[in-house]
Amino acid sequence: MPSVTPLLVTHAFARVRPVGALWRLRGYLKPFRTQMIVMFAAALGAVAAEIAIPLLTKSVVDGAIAHGDKRLLIPLALAAMALGAAVALMNMLRRWIQAGAVADIEKSIRDDLYAHLQRLQVSFHDNWQSGQLLSRATTDLSAIRRFAGFGLIFLVTNVMTFVAVVALLIRLNWWLGLITGVVFAPVLPVCFRFEKRYRVLSRRVQDQQGDLATLIEEGATGIRVLKALGRGQQASARHDAQAAEVCRTQVEKAGLLGSFWALLDLIPNAVIGLIIVLGAIAVAGHSLTLGGLVAFITLALELVWPVEAMGYIIASGQEAATAAQRVLEIFDTQPEITDNDHDHDAERTAIPLAQPAGSRRGGRRPGGHLVFDHVAFRYPGAAEPVLRDIKLDLAPGQTLVLTGATGSGKSTLLQLVPRLADATSGSVRLDGTDVRDLPLEQLRAAVGCAFEDATLFSASVRENVTFGAPDADEDAVEAALTAAQARFAYDLPWGLDTRIGEQGMALSGGQRQRIALARAILAGPDVLILDDPLSALDVHTEERVTRALHEILAGSTALVVAHRPSTVALADTVALLSGGMIAASGSHRQLLASNPEYAALMDVEDLEASA
Repeated sequence: MPSVTPLLVTHAFARVRPVGALWRLRGYLKPFRTQMIVMFAAALGAVAAEIAIPLLTKSVVDGAIAHGDKRLLIPLALAAMALGAAVALMNMLRRWIQAGAVADIEKSIRDDLYAHLQRLQVSFHDNWQSGQLLSRATTDLSAIRRFAGFGLIFLVTNVMTFVAVVALLIRLNWWLGLITGVVFAPVLPVCFRFEKRYRVLSRRVQDQQGDLATLIEEGATGIRVLKALGRGQQASARHDAQAAEVCRTQVEKAGLLGSFWALLDLIPNAVIGLIIVLGAIAVAGHSLTLGGLVAFITLALELVWPVEAMGYIIASGQEAATAAQRVLEIFDTQPEITDNDHDHDAERTAIPLAQPAGSRRGGRRPGGHLVFDHVAFRYPGAAEPVLRDIKLDLAPGQTLVLTGATGSGKSTLLQLVPRLADATSGSVRLDGTDVRDLPLEQLRAAVGCAFEDATLFSASVRENVTFGAPDADEDAVEAALTAAQARFAYDLPWGLDTRIGEQGMALSGGQRQRIALARAILAGPDVLILDDPLSALDVHTEERVTRALHEILAGSTALVVAHRPSTVALADTVALLSGGMIAASGSHRQLLASNPEYAALMDVEDLEASA
């Protein structure tokens, strides 16, 4: 199914009005226009059949009964039964088509929303609460689906019903029909007033539900911390306070909706009472037949549902409109890190970078020349840059270890290579090409990463390890696990097919790091980025992993953040990052002898390791 996201993101990010936001989502209806046409045709056909029944009743009363012609009763009864059957069949057809179409519409929006979230830069996800994103992808899209499937159809059919019925009432008796139509006129200003108040409450409750979802998600993922620190009651109190806020808004919203519905119930029923009185007068004055009165009252009853349904339609429409507004806040956020316009040229000139996973073991052209050329980086809104004038030149196969105090910018520097962030000034070049000129897919296939905070997925060990190399064979997987000292995976209850739970929480921190390291090794990248990947390992396991990494890194250009002297031993060159700049570089021994800051840093790490 074609994606319509480009239609949505052509406008700069702005807080569009809710109705305008809902209108912008109309592109998702286009692939289903045939189903929508059939649905509306069936709905209107059912309405026409329902309206025809009162007219048939008039013929029975004024014809067969008034003239005593009983022969007409059977054909008229059969016609009424046929109309009733037609109403049932057309409603069934509408609902059958509607169920599949609106579910597919919701799926299309959700697929595009998820794909757009994947394109957005890491800083976007850092700034947005996960619960807010989750509520937009679930609750808000469900509100849009409900309106597309029910509210929109009811809106059209009810308006058509009202117009057709009032026209027929005027035809039956012009003055009584006009009175009926005029009496319903106050419904419009009431609806407009309700819509303004309900819009505010609808947006408020949806935002509050997003905050509550974030709180619940944080409590679920942080359950170990809450239990370990005995903060369960405090977490429950925060949840209760947030849930109470959502409840108050929901009650206020329900109260407003309830009073509106009560008024909509009152108006049509009062109109029916007025029609009965005035209709009786019309019959007594011979301006309306008895059958006409029966048909008039029956048709007037057809107006009760369209008027009462206005409450549901407006409420559903406002919820869908504010939901569309919230969803477009994501769609209108433009990715800051994208492929450049001349990516096709870059792809032709840099094809050697794109190697199949595991191709290192089969031999390939050497690559991985990594250069940082006067690189600086400043976070948006920050007063000072995190990195300034970084100059590094890593030859293919060279291993550079970055070390420095906490907050010196080491992890930020690593993120510039796979373009998790872009340099503010200067350039990062891979094999002579600025990484910003390489297609993202190609760049990230050439750069493998393992981070200190190892992120695993709720899947099997095998699926996690082969995440970056789905076609890797068993021998390659085993070799990667062995190199990362992660053979413990074979001893799990179902071996590599053991599911390790959400975020890999069924494993220890060190086990998660080793699985993540095996994943990075298996991809066989030109450049391997290791952000302190051994921090959770004990000294002996770290030593075994370090020895294995010596062999692995011999064929890759590696940029490693490390603090322990045992890991620093991996380096061909060590660079000390201080104050956002490369303060010194050289071998481990040279820096120990010549740089007091480096020597002090290594002494601290030695003490921590021995402790």
